Amino acid sequence: MDVQPLGTILVPVDFTEHSLNALAVAVNLSQQQQTEIHLIYVLNPATVRPAADNGQLPDLSQEHLIQEGTDMIQMLATVTAQEHHVRCSASFCPGKIPEEVVSMASRINADLIVIGTQNGTDAETFRSGADAYQIIKTVSCPVLTVPVHQKWITFERILFPVRPVPGTLDKYAFTRKIIQNDQTEVTILALCAPDEVISMYQLTDEVAVLTEKLTQDDIRNQAIFCQTDSMAETVLEKVDELNTNLLIITASLNITTENYFMGPFTQQIIYNSRVPVLAIRPESALNEQTTRIAWQYGQNE
Repeated sequence: MDVQPLGTILVPVDFTEHSLNALAVAVNLSQQQQTEIHLIYVLNPATVRPAADNGQLPDLSQEHLIQEGTDMIQMLATVTAQEHHVRCSASFCPGKIPEEVVSMASRINADLIVIGTQNGTDAETFRSGADAYQIIKTVSCPVLTVPVHQKWITFERILFPVRPVPGTLDKYAFTRKIIQNDQTEVTILALCAPDEVISMYQLTDEVAVLTEKLTQDDIRNQAIFCQTDSMAETVLEKVDELNTNLLIITASLNITTENYFMGPFTQQIIYNSRVPVLAIRPESALNEQTTRIAWQYGQNE
């Protein structure tokens, strides 16, 4: 299988457990692909709260925070490069995480962003999911979200949902880059709303093309067709049922009154998945200028 390797991997790091867990996944991908990792540490000075140290308040000046943050992330880059024998660079940026990560991805032409997430109901968990979702909404490259509760070393059981939205083949083209060995199995999950006959015909054609490509690439595969009104919930149920360790979704864009928007499917998956999620915005959807068929449930992507 002749596949172009990954380019630079961008990893947002704030030294929490979930961000370092994401870095471990990025390191593994970097070692396999012989590609560079770029770390970005984003800190909003307005959110820093002073904590007394031996009765003295710390220096919270902008200059001090920038220097301290730069030193910390550069040290982590150095240690990562030395311990794991990968190329690793780093940047510190004051500001808000989504905006700075998207901006950095554009500047370094990142091929993939790997970001840690958490599961739970507390404020920190919600923030990490919200940051990841905002990045997915606005960045052009794929984003891999990595839950904190487990170490993810290999991706051998991939769930590949297919819906009647643009981008199935775009999604597969990138997927081929991270399929790691001949033990990998891809399950195609074809989803449509009940009684959507046109959607089912389209899905059947897409699955046939995708199955042929997987077979040509010597990747084990199977296809499951499912009619459901709750697509995100169905996908998450299949993740558990099939013991999946990587979920790959199309972070689709829809055209409505000349505005792009994303909605519940991607958001529900990112907030609730307990396995890594690779979200890919298809180029065919980004470049599309003509009106396409508005599927019954397409308005809620």
